[in-house]
Amino acid sequence: MTTHSHSEGHPDHGHEDGNDTAVLEVSGVQWATSKNVAEAVLSRRPGVLAVDANPVAQTATVTYDPNRTNLTELRDWVRECGFHCAGQSVPHHICDPMAEPRPATGHDDHVNHDPHAGHNGESGSPVRSPHDAMGHGGHGAMSMADMVRDMRNRFLVALILSVPILLWSPIGRDVIGFEAAAPFGMRDDVFSLILSLPVVFYSSWIFFDGAWRALRARTLDMMVLVAVAIGAGWLYSLGVTLTGGGEVFYEAATVLASFVLLGHWFEMRARGGANEAIRTLLDLAPPMAVVLREGEPVEVPTSEVQVGDLLLLRPGARVATDGDVEEGESEIDESMVTGESLPVHKSPGDPVIGATVNTTGTLRVRATKVGADTALAQIVALVQQAQNSKAPGQRLADKAAFWLVLVALVGGVGTFLVWLAAGASVQTALLFVLLGSAWAFDTAA
Repeated sequence: MTTHSHSEGHPDHGHEDGNDTAVLEVSGVQWATSKNVAEAVLSRRPGVLAVDANPVAQTATVTYDPNRTNLTELRDWVRECGFHCAGQSVPHHICDPMAEPRPATGHDDHVNHDPHAGHNGESGSPVRSPHDAMGHGGHGAMSMADMVRDMRNRFLVALILSVPILLWSPIGRDVIGFEAAAPFGMRDDVFSLILSLPVVFYSSWIFFDGAWRALRARTLDMMVLVAVAIGAGWLYSLGVTLTGGGEVFYEAATVLASFVLLGHWFEMRARGGANEAIRTLLDLAPPMAVVLREGEPVEVPTSEVQVGDLLLLRPGARVATDGDVEEGESEIDESMVTGESLPVHKSPGDPVIGATVNTTGTLRVRATKVGADTALAQIVALVQQAQNSKAPGQRLADKAAFWLVLVALVGGVGTFLVWLAAGASVQTALLFVLLGSAWAFDTAA
């Protein structure tokens, strides 16, 4: 895995070495170890210096050389991994996700900045609501709640169908003592094959999709291990069924899929809770702002407010962006940003912070910082970078997971060949391979 090579600080600030840092959206990560796919692909690209992906937040902190690459290329490389990416993971209703990080050399840079930059549509990424931040399996429009629901449905399908498959398997017959004949006079293995189709091609499809992404990225993760275990057991059983019948492993493949999906569902639910703080921060800034144009109030999206615009702030309204009071007096509730319990008195010349609440009077505020330069955007970026940062032990665990999967795959092939050489049947050899894969998965998880 890669390591941070930049100093801590505001992600939009320039670094002494001339490198930039951006927190990219990487939505659709199916499993915790699938972050290795994004890290492996991005770290091999020219100009990328460090990558730290976070499957919980569905983001990746990328340090890169702006002279060799840019956000557009980074976004396209993430999409090549099979994940959804609209650019930087920022409050989209106040920031342009495709705006390049700019050095903090003073306010003059922002005043001279093209007021239409980031809104000319060149990025090709539509501005979305604050919560449209996560995708799943290439479906970028799916929210985290949709992802949790989708994973729950996959698990339930696998669980419900695994029960009859288990009953009409050798385990059900010999261990449980289940004696009912398969419906319509079918053989037990044919009936199990029919029931296993939705489990393999619907419930377990995310494993095969994730394994393909990992192999395409020239890395290994738990998706590869699970896909091999389920695929090997099911394909072998399919061959036995189509050639006249015999001992099959449909129940092993479907039960393994059910247990893995159960853990996957719990992980998805945990992701939603872990991201609650970010969603709360995103909700602080108002999506619309009232700007005075030729003396008349005009309501515009917050993302279109430019440095130097004069904002009209009525009682009870949230401050759209950072600025200075030019006219009026009021009390501003800054508790959501500073933690100050009492409203702060504001008069001409005093600064105001975006996302705070005007309580009493009417103010006219001149915008001094917009988009990614506002205090709220900086707080969100710092929280995301803190979530994505890794301890040395975690980096070591990431490397160990890769080698564990490799050892499990090589060991599985070796186990199969050794048992065959010892005179065991193909069924017995495959059974030990499946047991070894399940043990390796439990160890890595």
